[in-house]
Amino acid sequence: MKSCRKILAVFSAVTIFYGGANVYAAEVDMPTAKEDTKSTAPIELAYSYESTAYGYRIMCPQRPVGVIPANALFENREGEILIFENEEYHIKYAWVILVNAFSDDSVPNLNTINPKQAVDLLGRIMGSNGYEGIMLVNLSESNKAIFATTAKEVEIDEDGDGVVDATAKADSQMAVLFFRGENGQRYGFELIDNPELRSASVSAFLVGARTLHAIS
Repeated sequence: MKSCRKILAVFSAVTIFYGGANVYAAEVDMPTAKEDTKSTAPIELAYSYESTAYGYRIMCPQRPVGVIPANALFENREGEILIFENEEYHIKYAWVILVNAFSDDSVPNLNTINPKQAVDLLGRIMGSNGYEGIMLVNLSESNKAIFATTAKEVEIDEDGDGVVDATAKADSQMAVLFFRGENGQRYGFELIDNPELRSASVSAFLVGARTLHAIS
């Protein structure tokens, strides 16, 4: 829970709390490329990566040391993993960029839903995915996104009676974004940062999301 609050602190605006624990529907602004939220240090995204396979361009904190298909790690995922740091076969720092990440039926137009609809949507997504926290954020002035963090601890109902029987601890957490691009593409954008999510990495991830655009 504490890690979720630390990550939420990355956002510069005050969130509006509507629903249950850690479910937010908000007009929350993303950090800009000029500064992070804890200091005036610039967020450097110096390398432009272009994917000819999936038709997008994004600014990255550095040139990836490797790029692998998303389905190499995640079954039935379409996209790429941009690896920035690894130790042999262990990925320490990477961005996962997914296309066709969700269906139009599962995620309506985020730019037109009202606060009540947003809370209902976020609650359903959080319940079915086991996220620790989830919120609606302003990716840009005209485009919203769903931002969530995966849970460090997952409660397990082993017999389906609605009572928690056990708690499993994850080795790491991920930050995730879901949004539509200008071309209507349904993007999923995920941060791998091991062993723990760092505020600087989350800030760079959020700024990078604003630079993700389709190319012809």
